[in-house]
Amino acid sequence: MLRYWKRRRSNTEGQDGGRARERSGELRAFGLSQREIQAVARLIGHTHHLLAQRSGSDDDTLRSASGAELLSLLYPRIGLVIARGGSGAAMQVAEIRHVEAAILNLESYGGHETVLCEGYTLLARLQELAGEACEAQLVDGVLALPGQAPHISCS
Repeated sequence: MLRYWKRRRSNTEGQDGGRARERSGELRAFGLSQREIQAVARLIGHTHHLLAQRSGSDDDTLRSASGAELLSLLYPRIGLVIARGGSGAAMQVAEIRHVEAAILNLESYGGHETVLCEGYTLLARLQELAGEACEAQLVDGVLALPGQAPHISCS
């Protein structure tokens, strides 16, 4: 039986995994370009497909292990960027862990070498962008970067 190991969090994040920091209003995020979003989607899609074929795990485990949760977080942000004319979809620094999980499991299950190379390149880029993260805001319940076009009422 195959098992997935949960990454242990460092003590600096506290018992709640850093969620108290997010609740206090400190949402650190950076913008993803269209090309970077496509790379995330390819990596997660390939990983999910590979794990579904080889692991025999349930859907929740597959979703978590492949990093697919990240895509469901990014979709509303992409829509907000399109609707408001922004320049990049917001991604929280803490969400990089989804990409790390996808790469780790892809490597463990013998994923395609090209996808692994693209995944490691993407991870390096995301870590670079994380160094330039700024405080994000919630707009209508969706994470957004500061400076995006304001909401204009239809009335």
